[in-house]
Formats: sequence, structure tokens, C-alpha cells
Amino acid sequence: MKKLVENISFEEEDGQLEELFGSKAEEMAKLLNNRERKEIEGKDYEPDISTTQYRKFYEKILELNEKAKGLDEVAFKIKVLPFVKMLNSKVQYSKERKHSGSHFVVLMETSIKAVSSAHELQNFKYLLESIIGYMPKK
Repeated sequence: MKKLVENISFEEEDGQLEELFGSKAEEMAKLLNNRERKEIEGKDYEPDISTTQYRKFYEKILELNEKAKGLDEVAFKIKVLPFVKMLNSKVQYSKERKHSGSHFVVLMETSIKAVSSAHELQNFKYLLESIIGYMPKK
């Protein structure tokens, strides 16, 4: 996961979004589901995070994205960005409770660090949407 997200950016100008929402999102979903280990070793492995737990984090990002709509840059940094950054503590709590694993933590920490504007938050939301689209339905 670290290689997939090491230079993550949610800026449209750098041209990464097409790949990020496509092939990289698919690879991230495979890692979160431990699908490659299942395919290679033929054993069942618990996913790094359940789709239910994943959706809880996605819904929080969705909520923050809604709050960010219509805010100017200064208002976003005061009213929304602190709560985006606070998600790191919720991610760590989830990991400590064994509700999520290291791949999910790396994804979230790196992505949260890359968010500094409302537009980047919206693209982060799109990444999470893309990943869940590649996660299996049970």
C-alpha cells in the first residue's frame, strides 16, 4: 500500500486522478481485501477492513465534504480541515480495536495528509468511492 500512496495527490493539475481512481484504486481494494494472498496461497484471509467499517469512514468523509461545499478557503481551513485531520485518531482507534489493519491505516493517513482544500477533500471522497467499487459485495 505504501508504494501506491507514497506520492498521492488530489490536485487535478498533476494528471494523477485518472490512474488514482482507476488502476490504483483497484490495487488498493485488492490489498484491503487480502485478495492477492487468497489467490496466491489459496487460503482465506480476513480483509484488512470490513466493508461495513470502510463505509463508516467513507460516510464521515462524505459528511465533511458536504460541510465544505460553498466555503471559501479560509472558512474551510477553520470549519472543516481540523475534523479531516482528526480522522487520523479515529483510524488509529479502529486499528487498536482490530477493526482495521495496516493497509487501511497507511491509505487513510497518507490521504488525509494530502488534503488541504475543499477540492482535495472532494477528490479524496472520489478515491474512497472508487476503492469501494472494487471491493467485493458479500
